[in-house]
Amino acid sequence: MFFQRHPDPGGAQFVHEGEEHCSEFLFCVYAALTIWRLAVVGSTRGTLPVKHEIIQTSASEALAQIPASCGEVTVGCSDVAGIVQTVIASSERLRREHGALIDTVGALEADQRQVVDASDEARLLSERARERLAEGAQLIRGSLEHIEGLLELVSALGDHVSGFASAMDQVKRSSQTIDEIARTTNMLALNAAIEAEKAGEAGRTFAVVASEVKELARGTREATDDISHTIESLGSEAEQVIAKIERGTKSSDTVQKSIGRIEGTLSSVTDLVLEVDRQNDDIVQATSTISSHVEKLRNVLGAFDTAVSDNNDKLADAYERVGRLEMTANEMFDSIVKADLAPEDSELVTRAWDVAQKIAALTEEALANGKLARSDLFDTDYKPIVNSKPQRYRTGLCDWADIHWRPILDDVSASDPRILACACTDRNGYLPTHLSRHSRAPTGDLTHDTEYCRNGRIIMYPIDRKAKASTAPYMMAVYRQEGDGREYLVVRNVYMPLIIDGTRWGDFEIGYKIDAHHSSPTLIASGLRHDA
Repeated sequence: MFFQRHPDPGGAQFVHEGEEHCSEFLFCVYAALTIWRLAVVGSTRGTLPVKHEIIQTSASEALAQIPASCGEVTVGCSDVAGIVQTVIASSERLRREHGALIDTVGALEADQRQVVDASDEARLLSERARERLAEGAQLIRGSLEHIEGLLELVSALGDHVSGFASAMDQVKRSSQTIDEIARTTNMLALNAAIEAEKAGEAGRTFAVVASEVKELARGTREATDDISHTIESLGSEAEQVIAKIERGTKSSDTVQKSIGRIEGTLSSVTDLVLEVDRQNDDIVQATSTISSHVEKLRNVLGAFDTAVSDNNDKLADAYERVGRLEMTANEMFDSIVKADLAPEDSELVTRAWDVAQKIAALTEEALANGKLARSDLFDTDYKPIVNSKPQRYRTGLCDWADIHWRPILDDVSASDPRILACACTDRNGYLPTHLSRHSRAPTGDLTHDTEYCRNGRIIMYPIDRKAKASTAPYMMAVYRQEGDGREYLVVRNVYMPLIIDGTRWGDFEIGYKIDAHHSSPTLIASGLRHDA
């Protein structure tokens, strides 16, 4: 089949329309048969000619409605089958997504278990941290107490050193006083010695005393000099010690402040650990609540899966039944056309037969002249065209068919406004060529390439397989033909066997439209998909 069949996702609307078409068709058949029977009975019993003519006219009108109603029934069946197929595909996607959701729920449960385990571990760690912090805080506070005592000792030492410096100053002043006394004594001894010298023998004893006093004064001065040097050295050392103690005392203030900050930090860290512990408790409670909801979700998903599985079974059964009904409706339409009850359809059958004969004669002539090899004509080694989407193929027949068959197809399509398209399809549904408007260069856009790059496609549906397997002179079918991707047309199709050189190559097909009410064809909105 050279057109793509597409289910319509319209749902109940088309199911209802299909039921209406079926009821209308059955009514037409029943009415036609009843009127035909009355006509026959009336004629055999000598009914009045006027009544007989009226009955025959009514019978003709009823019979004329049968092909159109049959076509509408077939299209309705195709609609329903397409809807069911779309629902089945959607249900399969839902089941896959449901499976993925189940996996996600399982992963979520595993993650929740990990969260609980991690929270328990965090709680243990926080308890240990609190214990270690308490121990550390106790040790640090003890150390801080020792540091504070040391700082107090340094401060006291500074006071003592300051007192020592004051005592050293006092000693220095006393040493200076002694030095002055020694100088004075030395002067007195010198004066006494002079006076003793003047006295002669009488002043000898006094001279000895004066000499001793002078020696004592000299020793005293030497001692005071040593004391002064020592005191100066001690003073210098004391000044350095005092300077260092003063710096230490200033640093002790900074240390005191740092100690206060350390105590505050320890308190903050302890509070933070307690807060983390409380947060862990909240996480565990929230995780428990989530686990409860996840379990409910799993139960709901389980019930959903059961319902979807049951619906899928019912949909599969409905699809199979609708498919059989569609085939039955097509068989009815085929039988009606072959019974010559549809003159307009029969006209297209005759046209298809003429074109098939023309194509066969042209091809047989090419075989006889050696312009076409039989192996190329019946070539089924379909070589995929790289990067084509939908997938297209080439065989040894393609180039010859483009040159010789395509002009015929274009002429036939342009010759009758009822003809939507025509093509030659081999026994496997392969189209070696197509109409020029459906053989454009691909653009990579799926919508464009699906509609306009149909040459080289393999399109094989159940109705196509039935036509290929049929040994009848021809076969009729009705289906929905894809339009521009947004709308579709009701299409009738004639399969005319294409016998070339005594062998059935495939079929020549004509897809056409006939308005049952003699007006323009009805366009029906559709969200068509673009698969092969």
